[in-house]
Amino acid sequence: MKLTTALLLTITLLPALEGCHVPLRAYRLDNPAIIVPPEFTTPQPTKAADIAKQEKPCLNPENPICLAFIEVDDMGELFAKGEVDTALDVIRKANDQADTDPTQAAPVVITFVHGWKNNAAEDNDNVAGFKLALQAVYQRLQETAPNQKHHIIGIFIGWRGNLIKQSWPVAQQLSYYNREAAATRVPGAALSSALTQIATRTHENKDALAIYIGHSFGGLLLERSLSEATASQIAQATIFDQEAKEAQSTAKKQTDPEVANKKLNEAQEKAVAARLATDSRADLVIFINPAGAASEAKPMLDFLTYKGYVYRPGAQSDLTTETETTSSAGNDADRPLFVSLTSTADLATKVAMPIGHSLPDLEFKAEGSFRTLDQQDPAKKYSLECFDPHKTPPFSWRTKQQGAVDQSSYYMSTAPHMPILQSHVMLKQIGADEMQVSSTGQKIPITVKNAVAECNRDLFNQQGLNIVSTFRLYDTQTCFAVQERPGRCNGTPYWLMEIDPDVVPDHSTIFTKRFIWFLIDTYFAPKGHPLQRLSPRLVQTQSGSH
Repeated sequence: MKLTTALLLTITLLPALEGCHVPLRAYRLDNPAIIVPPEFTTPQPTKAADIAKQEKPCLNPENPICLAFIEVDDMGELFAKGEVDTALDVIRKANDQADTDPTQAAPVVITFVHGWKNNAAEDNDNVAGFKLALQAVYQRLQETAPNQKHHIIGIFIGWRGNLIKQSWPVAQQLSYYNREAAATRVPGAALSSALTQIATRTHENKDALAIYIGHSFGGLLLERSLSEATASQIAQATIFDQEAKEAQSTAKKQTDPEVANKKLNEAQEKAVAARLATDSRADLVIFINPAGAASEAKPMLDFLTYKGYVYRPGAQSDLTTETETTSSAGNDADRPLFVSLTSTADLATKVAMPIGHSLPDLEFKAEGSFRTLDQQDPAKKYSLECFDPHKTPPFSWRTKQQGAVDQSSYYMSTAPHMPILQSHVMLKQIGADEMQVSSTGQKIPITVKNAVAECNRDLFNQQGLNIVSTFRLYDTQTCFAVQERPGRCNGTPYWLMEIDPDVVPDHSTIFTKRFIWFLIDTYFAPKGHPLQRLSPRLVQTQSGSH
């Protein structure tokens, strides 16, 4: 494999040989938190220097939208720890105001990690786009809860996604492989601890929302930063909650008041530990056109599958066991903890990513690094474990006929592009009484009167379609629906799906009104309700016991 290594090394070093680097630097050290006006009333300048002159520091909690920056270098180290402190201080001030002012709603904190060809510069397209997204969330909150004041806090995680200047387009395209390596390398203690602190500080107000979003390589970077920590946080919350219940049960059975009181104190301590573990993770994580391999997502999917977790409003305990037989589409029960979305027209993840992984894939196969379906040794044989809260017991896909694939296939595709991992599909209106699956082109006749005309989820579900949400494009009024994928393997709170190009047209065009409204209406404020902390805990179901 020396030839493979040499070729990859050449591809990686080519941008450096071209001498066209964007310098490694921080952009926001002098002004790590800025005010974002609720609405842009004047055209924005395009030059970084002009934008910097207009940006004002976010010094007091009266500003409804504040944008803070946290920047890391190519090795994953913070440029300045003070940027994290500034972001945390902004969150605390918003929480303090919500505590003292009854008209002030709990803050919504949205952390965004940009992807390839971007950074935290004043004139960067992703910075401008994220400002628009924060404004859209604020305006929608004003519409749904006009009698309250709102705080939207954005935190922009900046890294060196843009390695090559735009004046060198060929070298810039070749930087894909170099920046993929950076997005794999940057996640570490610095970023993981920053994300944990953001969630923990946010949840000092029990009603405040912590939402993380990663795009492209930012999705890979975010997933690598979160997966291990999130699994640990969920496991800790589960164990502490179980111990709290056991101590409480023991206390009730005790006849000795001193022993009973000791056990009650122990139960309280364990309950607090469970809550702290829960509060240290995000309430919702969204990956948009993620550029990481499905092998990055699969361990978390396996963890959620094995434990049989669902994510439900009003859930009180990680260990509450339920026998759930009704469809989530009918009662709004199941919500996502993770959402991974990719456009069917995203060629960067559909085409470029598999090409980039093809040579390493051959090397891994030559080294025997992948497990396969046809291995005779049971200890090496590969399969896909499945879980759906509306089916019992759990089941496995072990053959190609069932839908299982070799381990190599996960390395060669992103997760939302893999039908076997998709939990949901998007349906698009193509006629007065017809919808079409965006990912496959399958046409679905709609037999219930006015279902399409009213774009009404409940009417669609009279046909048994298991629709979890519907929305219209603001401009064309085309009706779309999100449906539980029929016959799915993945029924966990890690939702994966491909979305229509009318919503996201390509890999990079994500900060559009269409897509922002889709996210808000589908995941942030379903059915027109204000944003709220959907559920502080996961629920472990009986059907998840293996």
